[in-house]
Amino acid sequence: MSGQLWFRLTAIAVLTSYAVAKPIGHWNVQENASPNTKCLLEQGTELFETVDNSYIKRNPAASDFCSAGIGTEYQLGNVNSKAYVPGGSSTAANGQQIALASYIHPLADPAAWNRIIGYPSNIVSVLIANVLNGPDTTVNEAWADVINRASASGKRIIGYVRTGYLGQSQQRFETRLGSTEIADWVAQIEADVDLWYALYPGKIGGIFFDEALNICGSNNEYADLYRFLSDNTKRKYSNAFTVLNPGATIPQCFENSADTLMTFEQSFDVYINSYVPNPGWTPTDPRKLWHIIYGVPQAEAARVANLAHERGAGFIHITDDTLPNPYDTLPNEAYMSALMNAVQGGTLAIASPSPFDNNARAAFPLNALTVTDSDYSSVKLRWNISSRRRPYAYAVFCDGREVARLPGTMDHVTIGNISPGSRSSFTVRVIGENGIMTGNSPSVSAQTDSLPGDQAVTNIRATTLAGSTTISADFLVPHALMHVYLTDPDTNCIMPAWPINFNIDDFVCAHYMVENQVLYRYSGPEPAEGEVNYPWAWTAIGAAPATRNGYTWTWTLPVSTDMTDSSYFVVQSEGLGAADDWDHTQENTYDFVRWYTLK
Repeated sequence: MSGQLWFRLTAIAVLTSYAVAKPIGHWNVQENASPNTKCLLEQGTELFETVDNSYIKRNPAASDFCSAGIGTEYQLGNVNSKAYVPGGSSTAANGQQIALASYIHPLADPAAWNRIIGYPSNIVSVLIANVLNGPDTTVNEAWADVINRASASGKRIIGYVRTGYLGQSQQRFETRLGSTEIADWVAQIEADVDLWYALYPGKIGGIFFDEALNICGSNNEYADLYRFLSDNTKRKYSNAFTVLNPGATIPQCFENSADTLMTFEQSFDVYINSYVPNPGWTPTDPRKLWHIIYGVPQAEAARVANLAHERGAGFIHITDDTLPNPYDTLPNEAYMSALMNAVQGGTLAIASPSPFDNNARAAFPLNALTVTDSDYSSVKLRWNISSRRRPYAYAVFCDGREVARLPGTMDHVTIGNISPGSRSSFTVRVIGENGIMTGNSPSVSAQTDSLPGDQAVTNIRATTLAGSTTISADFLVPHALMHVYLTDPDTNCIMPAWPINFNIDDFVCAHYMVENQVLYRYSGPEPAEGEVNYPWAWTAIGAAPATRNGYTWTWTLPVSTDMTDSSYFVVQSEGLGAADDWDHTQENTYDFVRWYTLK
């Protein structure tokens, strides 16, 4: 939150790992943010975030606006608790509810998921699912199991979708295809929404739009665009519950941008001593606001819930977990019972999509569409905006299927998730302010490039110096996750270490790993008696900045030759249709891992 969390896991025989879990504030290898990252509150007002390893945490002292809080006293009041009875019913539709950023991988802690699923659904009502920085492109069976069971228990499962501040924040975050264009962010966001519903049909009940701007924009441009995204989701998927997460206070222009707004995502200390309400407005329905407060002692959980209720937050996530990742565990049962006793429970408030103007003029169809570029997995399109009257939207179709819907002010887009070496046909239809869609534009076709040697990652190389190592690789198609492992120079693993493969005769092991621009050293213990799997346990030891230039990603590692022989390494990619692992030069095959050495 400010962004997202995701978790990665593959079974140990197939490159096993429970990835270093991310906070909701998203921070991944694609985001080369400067130390000070813009967090926008209202027009002309800025906060700054500070990067703490892989977590971006907001610093409320960064501006006078943010430091104006409730003071240093505990202003919590008394708890108005309701006896928690398993299976009990709600007494008020808009009562306070628990909504969880449930970023515990189902295979990492199945008992936690069993507990979450078993809680009464009027009390613990909303869960965020996040497979791999979003839905990925194939079904994850472990996630499918908990999504199915949680949905069957009556909980609302909403899929995580990153919006990247629409590419407009100080960091200028890029889409997976490397664009900062707003239109391309809209297309990627809508593609992820569609994937959630396609991969887990009948089980996903809405979308969590993360990394949201919290400035209105010129003529409410940004607030209206998020409302456009929410409306599109609701029109395509009936009864969708939408949440927008700026993770900070938000002006009233966003009131109708989603059903619920996450306006606080910080620590217990900040919530008590430096809390700032939304500037100049208070929602009439508390279900409009969601607060996340981490680092809350068990003895304070119920009182913080009550304070959140007083501050108008109808949804809460309160945990005793702390940085660098406060979302990778579920508090113990006594903690959760105290928290559930403190909330009343209720139902969701789900708005209908914004109505069209039935009296508005119909749109005119496009008379021209052009392919301006293509690569291995994407095609760029451009058209002329109508000079008669701006339409509501343009709907882009690929081989007869709608793949993007853009506001009527936009005239170009990059469409991704296209198979390499394939030919596709594109058309655009215009949607008028009356909601009526025209016929197709003239059709155009495009051919994506074929992958060289059917390899999605190529040109892998390393430069080893006395005090550092530089590793680079060309990623020809987008990947959701990239790792660099520094491995043992042969198959005689020096344990404890992380076994990249699971071939009893030919282990390949790693003592160092790069994830999200942080270098980690393996710190797991030997397996306990009777166990065979090494735990996924790493300790951060330094920064490993990454840069992107076109297809090329480059990591600079603070690894000297006296630490390890860094000429042995594995570059791993995963997600978005990729499940590939490479390092360099002399090829060997161990189970499902292809790896190479520089020797």
